[in-house]
Amino acid sequence: MQQTISSNTQNVFIPHAYPISITSKPNVLKRFIQWCNKQEEYRFLWIAINLFCHIGMVLPLTLLSILFFAGNNFNLWIIACSVNVPVLALNLAAQPPKVTLPVMCISLFANVVIIGLCAATFLLK
Repeated sequence: MQQTISSNTQNVFIPHAYPISITSKPNVLKRFIQWCNKQEEYRFLWIAINLFCHIGMVLPLTLLSILFFAGNNFNLWIIACSVNVPVLALNLAAQPPKVTLPVMCISLFANVVIIGLCAATFLLK
């Protein structure tokens, strides 16, 4: 004996209030990573910018601001040195720009924050 279940459902057509294909704009992080992937042809330029401008100019500026404005705070020395070591290590390891550029931007942001903290410490004393 075979049993079957019958349904009395009807096909209901519901018009869509939104278009079927919704295109979303990529977020800032995804666009930044895509831009970093496109920078492969300028690899040696980014190595030069990292070594000469970032390690050669921004890092000494950060360390001098720690020395003169923050009262030679050892904690800031540790933070500044540990944030900038990956930039140098990744460039010496010849990593592609999609790896080195985000690290450089994070390090540059950290250096600006440290310089701002040093200036605030100097002005509040």
